[in-house]
Amino acid sequence: MIQISRRDTILFGVAGCLLVVLYIWVASHMPIAGLVRPSVTRAEVLALAQRAFDRSYLGDYDLQRQTKVNLDKNLLTYAQMHFDNRLPPDFYPIGDWEISWQGDIETKKEGLQPASFLVKYDFSGKLVELQQDYPGLQQPPNYKESEALRVAQEFFTEQFVDAGTLTNKSINRDSHVLTYDLTFSKQSRTAPELWETYDIRLTGRNVAYYRARITFDPEVVIFPESYQTSEYASLIMVGILWASMVILILITFFKRLRHDVLEFRRAFWLGFLVCFTLWPALALQGWPDPQVVLLGGGIAGTLAGLSFLIVYATADSLTRDSLPERLALTDLLCRGFIRVRELGQALLQSLTLSGAFLLSLAGVYWLTGHVGSSYLKFEGESLVPFQGARFLGAALLENVTAAFFLCATLFLFAAVSLRRWLHASRWYIVGFALLLDFAGLHFYHVQPTFLSFLIFLPFAFLIACMVFRVDIVAIFLSLFTVYFLHDLVLIGYLSSPLLSMPSLVAMGWVGTLLCGGVLLIFSERSVSDFQNYVPSYLSRITERERFLKELEIARTVQLRFLPQAIPSLPNLDIACICQPAMEVGGDYYDFVQNGNGSIGVIIGDVSGKGVSAAFYMTMAKGIIKTISKTVSSPKEVLSRMNTIFYENVPKDVFISVIYGEFDLDNKVLRYARAGHNPLIVFKKSKGMTELLVPKGLAIGLDSGTIFSQTIEQIEIPLEKDDLFVFYTDGISESTNSRGDEFGEERLTEAIAANNAASAKKLTERIHGAIRTFAAGTTQHDDLTMVAIRVRDI
Repeated sequence: MIQISRRDTILFGVAGCLLVVLYIWVASHMPIAGLVRPSVTRAEVLALAQRAFDRSYLGDYDLQRQTKVNLDKNLLTYAQMHFDNRLPPDFYPIGDWEISWQGDIETKKEGLQPASFLVKYDFSGKLVELQQDYPGLQQPPNYKESEALRVAQEFFTEQFVDAGTLTNKSINRDSHVLTYDLTFSKQSRTAPELWETYDIRLTGRNVAYYRARITFDPEVVIFPESYQTSEYASLIMVGILWASMVILILITFFKRLRHDVLEFRRAFWLGFLVCFTLWPALALQGWPDPQVVLLGGGIAGTLAGLSFLIVYATADSLTRDSLPERLALTDLLCRGFIRVRELGQALLQSLTLSGAFLLSLAGVYWLTGHVGSSYLKFEGESLVPFQGARFLGAALLENVTAAFFLCATLFLFAAVSLRRWLHASRWYIVGFALLLDFAGLHFYHVQPTFLSFLIFLPFAFLIACMVFRVDIVAIFLSLFTVYFLHDLVLIGYLSSPLLSMPSLVAMGWVGTLLCGGVLLIFSERSVSDFQNYVPSYLSRITERERFLKELEIARTVQLRFLPQAIPSLPNLDIACICQPAMEVGGDYYDFVQNGNGSIGVIIGDVSGKGVSAAFYMTMAKGIIKTISKTVSSPKEVLSRMNTIFYENVPKDVFISVIYGEFDLDNKVLRYARAGHNPLIVFKKSKGMTELLVPKGLAIGLDSGTIFSQTIEQIEIPLEKDDLFVFYTDGISESTNSRGDEFGEERLTEAIAANNAASAKKLTERIHGAIRTFAAGTTQHDDLTMVAIRVRDI
């Protein structure tokens, strides 16, 4: 942020106010002023329209009145390029006031019927259009053709119009009513390629429609084709730029959403605010049409609010990673703390930036009027000063929405992204300046468009240099101020510019910024006096990191309790795998060697997963290790283990176990099963695979009596090349993307197909087959397997 003294900050703010006043003065003296400055006031035009309405058939009815202002962009452009910003002496209606009345009127025969009356007056107060429609308009008696021509000429005389000669005529009869559509035209005295055209429609004995306009000779090229090509090319370029921006924001949003690094609470409320600024703005523009107010405004507002939620959440998260200090003041304001001196600095800085930028724009517009082959192109929003309080309110709300979106997309997301991608080198200033230039911040009023890009480029570099030196609140306020006051660029063309409502609102806003900034900059409290705001996702990340650290510690402890090395016996080839579904798991395997010519193999699966399952697994290991030192019978070992386990764990915890003892002296395997998966045996002598399922309950389900009566011990003779596979249900119950399980049938087939392989190769191939089968899915259970092949016996 820029660090300057309070006195200098205030002086710069005052200078910004003066620049705003100077902007209005320069704008009111632009060369284009003579083309758009009305020679009659809005009040005078409304009086003319009211008199015309009162004299009409509908004058006795109470209808709803609406007022708007229109601008003929083609005529405005033509006057700038061919008339040297001067109005020709003859008819040339660049702008007009449109006043209309609409509603329902009561009729004796058909009840309520729609009726409307519309008039348009150009900026000199001349009637340029009349439309009226009401029940009874299309009723006889009718004019004869000669009478219709005479009435048309009389109407033109009343409007002080020399309509020229009749160039087109059509007569239609509908329900015994004659309608005459007559068109008169004459060539303009100022430019031969321009024609004054007057259309009039007589229905029965009423003037139902009248329109006076300027048309162009279709065979004459009015505007250089290169200008139009330049405009199309620039629109395509800007469209691609903003589409790319939207795609990047969406990609970043979903990536950060997947990693749970987005703050939605604040984004939700800001999105809600955007929705309820755009909705009333559109409602004010479309009033009193209920479809525009409720449906159009509601849909557009909701979509804008949802869009801003995504944009702000993404930009906020990205900025907090790289430059959290840019959001310090914003965080404080959102928490309700306003009386801090940094806010005063932001208010005054916004005035300085706004004044400098606005004056620069006005200077560019003024110079454009003196540069050949260039012109200014104004849209409807530039006519806000002429349109009254309703449209002024709509403009204010629209500018709030625009400032929100530009702040989030360009000055947070794009600026921070460019700084990160270019590693905070000075090249990001160049990149950001070009981005601002092509993004359309120069409003595209200077034509041809390539001239806009060239003229605005120095200002874009200035903004790029300032973007990380000024608080984002100051940027938001300056954007709103620039957009709002730029909408009032024609304020100087009103009859009483300084006392008009737009002028008073503009001066009130600028005065509020100045007074608020001066008061707050002397506040005793600073942003640094408050505790930094910590988004909820940062707390979740911290908690997750702490949890992962604890899991890592638990995993290390668990791994120390599993066999550190596979026993090496000349008669047995042993291999095993153990892959937990989480950082720690509930699967367990171990080997017991008592030095009596035998080796015990244990494999188990504790109910549940994670740290608690690993804890009970560790407990089970200690129990079984202790018992197996004095008891060799697998059945007896599991029975005693069940008694101790049942007494010391919650009743909802159990463990399935297989305990097998390979007695190499007597060439026999004795084993018992406590509710675990079958033991898979491949007997070389039989050449087939078997699933052995002796009886037995899981450990921890019964206190001891039923368990001891149920469990069964089996003995299997050992022969050369016999293969024994112990496993947990994570192996057989692995699922693919369709939800199908790997199953014991596939497992036994894989064991049979690899019966000649070493124990290590067998486990690797089965593990690979499971990974291939379950590709694209998440592992939901621990995978544990012990394979033992009899080498020689």
